[in-house]
Amino acid sequence: MRPCRISHILRVATLGAAVFAVLSGTDPGSLVVLAQTGGKGQPKIPPYMQPGGSGMPTMDQPSTVADPVRVKMDEERMKAMNDDRRKKLSADVDRLVELTNELKTDVDKTTKDELSLQVIKKAQEIEKLAHDVQSRMKN
Repeated sequence: MRPCRISHILRVATLGAAVFAVLSGTDPGSLVVLAQTGGKGQPKIPPYMQPGGSGMPTMDQPSTVADPVRVKMDEERMKAMNDDRRKKLSADVDRLVELTNELKTDVDKTTKDELSLQVIKKAQEIEKLAHDVQSRMKN
């Protein structure tokens, strides 16, 4: 007789148990429970793992119950973000008006044949600020 390896014995035993479960009409998953408990009954399963249990939400399945505290916090956070956005937008528009007035006075001081480097830089700053304001207003 040839010696058998443990892995071969386990494989044959598992296959035999599965065949027995199918033939007897029991759920093959229940054999795993019996194997884990040593055949002495079923282990205590947490309620969230039981079929038809409380159903704790998972990452794939968020809770369908709205938490009123979380809803209120989200509303307050959104309101604060909108207030900050509005204040920043207002400050940028005020700065834009100030820069355009300065540019107008600087251009009025120059002759038609000369433009200073300072006037060109101020015009570029106005353009950049205007684009920023425009993109924030769209969002």
